This record gives sequence, C-alpha cells and structure tokens, in this order.
Amino acid sequence: MYAKPCLDCGRLTKGGSRCETHQKMIEQRLEAKRAERKRETGQYAGDYRKRAKQVRDSALYCHLCNEGMRIDDPFQADHLIPGDPNSPLAPAHRSCNARRGNKPLATTD
Repeated sequence: MYAKPCLDCGRLTKGGSRCETHQKMIEQRLEAKRAERKRETGQYAGDYRKRAKQVRDSALYCHLCNEGMRIDDPFQADHLIPGDPNSPLAPAHRSCNARRGNKPLATTD
C-alpha cells in the first residue's frame, strides 16, 4: 500500500483518503449525525406504531383525495398536525401523503 495525500490538508496518509486527524473529525461528525437521527425518531415512540396499524387496517378512503384503495399506492397513517408525534392519525395514500409533505392541512374558507 502506498501513501496518498489527505483530501483535506494534503499530508501523506497511511493509505487512506484522510490523515488521522481529519479521519477522526469525519467520524465525530458522522457519530453526531447518527445521534441526531436517533433523537428525531421520537414520533415513533409510545403507541405510534399501534395507532398507525389501526389506521391503515381500517382505512376505506384517503382523507386527502377522498379516493378509495389503490393497488399500487398503499395507505399510510398521516399525522393531521405535522411535526406533532401525538397528533391524530388519518389514512392517506402514500403518494398523497408524500405530496402534502410536512405542510398543514389546507383549510376551506
């Protein structure tokens, strides 16, 4: 194995893409991202999975488009209040739910 220059500082490495200093920095950033992702999974804590299964199993129509079941577009449990893990759930087609994203429900005036 031959030495290559570090992608960040140009110092010769022991065959990797980065010197030991910069490799440690990359690993620390990755670990911080993993920890953040782990903290963000709070919406799936508690009874979310049970409530979501009940919504999907009893779904007859999508609350966003009012259409029935589609073979290639299964129902998902959609949070009525985006970002609130304890908000009520309603059935929505996967495509409808993705289109809505993290936006609040449209109101009719």
